[in-house]
Amino acid sequence: MAAAGFWAMLKTRSRVSDELTHRLTRWRNSAVPIAQAASAAGLAWLVSVHVVAHRSPFFAPIAAVICVGLAVDQRRLRRAMELIVGVSLGVGVGDVLISIIGTGAWQIALLVALAMSIAVLLDGGAIITLQAAVSTILVATLYFPGETSGVTRMVDAALGGATALLVVALLPRTAWPVRDATPPPNSTSRENETWCGG
Repeated sequence: MAAAGFWAMLKTRSRVSDELTHRLTRWRNSAVPIAQAASAAGLAWLVSVHVVAHRSPFFAPIAAVICVGLAVDQRRLRRAMELIVGVSLGVGVGDVLISIIGTGAWQIALLVALAMSIAVLLDGGAIITLQAAVSTILVATLYFPGETSGVTRMVDAALGGATALLVVALLPRTAWPVRDATPPPNSTSRENETWCGG
């Protein structure tokens, strides 16, 4: 009995060790995209505040982080550009209409419908359409009319996207090899892909 308990303990320790090694490998493989996102967010805020003198550039770091996740290859680079357009569109529509109709449940519903409709009419893809809606919601719920101009927010969104593209170009993910992050046998991990895999 004692021997059986001893071997069971060893097997448990081995499984825990394998799982910990797997998770650490996944974290190491994600180090570059994490560094990209963090750098882009901080740099976008820095540029917006100290270069173009915006007081609270909320959209700059958000757009930067989202675009970092998209700007990996040419296909996704196009998606990143679409996202910048979607953010700018949503911010513009939201700011203009909120100053006229105010905020509330029906106003948010109307703003989302208008932003998405304009995106579709401009032949925007799914990313532009959805991001326009999300940006409009953020404007409607987090800002008050007259607090910050719509142009300022649109500039912040564009700066965030541009900063993300710059960071991805200067700190490419392909410059660092990705280690095998295959989960150990009997692992309870639900996903086998790391963020850095694109």
